[in-house]
Amino acid sequence: MAFAQPFPLAAAAAQKIQQPAFGPDLAVRLICPECRDPNPNIVEEFGSGDLVCGSCGLVLGDRIPIVCFIVAITLHLSFSRSERNLLTAFRDIGSWCDQFSLPKTISDIAKQLYKRSDEEKLLRGKPLEAVIAACIFIACRQAHVPRTFREICNLTHVSKKTLGQCYKALEQAFNLSPGATAQVNANGSNPSTGPENLLVRYCNHLDLPANVQSICGDIIVAARQHGVADGRSPVSIAGGAIYFTCHLLGKPKSSRDISVVAGVSEGTIKLVYRLYYLEKEKLVKDEWIKEGRADLDRLPVER
Repeated sequence: MAFAQPFPLAAAAAQKIQQPAFGPDLAVRLICPECRDPNPNIVEEFGSGDLVCGSCGLVLGDRIPIVCFIVAITLHLSFSRSERNLLTAFRDIGSWCDQFSLPKTISDIAKQLYKRSDEEKLLRGKPLEAVIAACIFIACRQAHVPRTFREICNLTHVSKKTLGQCYKALEQAFNLSPGATAQVNANGSNPSTGPENLLVRYCNHLDLPANVQSICGDIIVAARQHGVADGRSPVSIAGGAIYFTCHLLGKPKSSRDISVVAGVSEGTIKLVYRLYYLEKEKLVKDEWIKEGRADLDRLPVER
């Protein structure tokens, strides 16, 4: 049974022309011109690198074995370097995935993707760190685990521009269009990196109770339905919604704390908050106020 190759190329590669194989001509026989013995006794003297007739001592070849030996050593070193690069990449992928607390499945997907890109020479000349970062980012999307561009850049110390170039190259080569392995929600964003999914990690890092995360998720959904903060990035929406919800429920968190966790500026968080504040009557459910969990008067007026 033939198994499908992981990450096939988007377009079938052109049929490669079989190149003629070069090798020694076995029809050529080396004999001693002095002895002319049909079965010559040829001796290799490795000290001098010469081919010598064992019967009469005539030198038949000058340093031919040494040249062949050097070529063999060069090929061996080249092959070993390729293997070492692959092992180094696999080790870095595993290490970074561990630092990010990512499951082994994502590490395996990233390794497969890197191996395929290396085999196809798709990112020749790009820094190893950038290629690995792009593979981890794509693996997260394939496995529906929300990780943002900014988070991958902070983890791997790769610039956003370089990471974007590597990601685009792999996306086009393997037809990894956004949302190819995940359903797309109503506003066209990938649910694996939607603001609702980012809430789980952000609220955990901020030590917020479960009810804050639940209500914050409902507020984000209501804001999307009313077109509030449309066009903003999921990270900005998640940060602004947490800031809004925490004050609404009387568990305030500073914009600085949320900024550190979400990786966006305080100004961006407060901008989304102001958009939510203007439409607060549409976003806050009456039952929350009646139950005493929410109070609109707790919301500060941000200028």
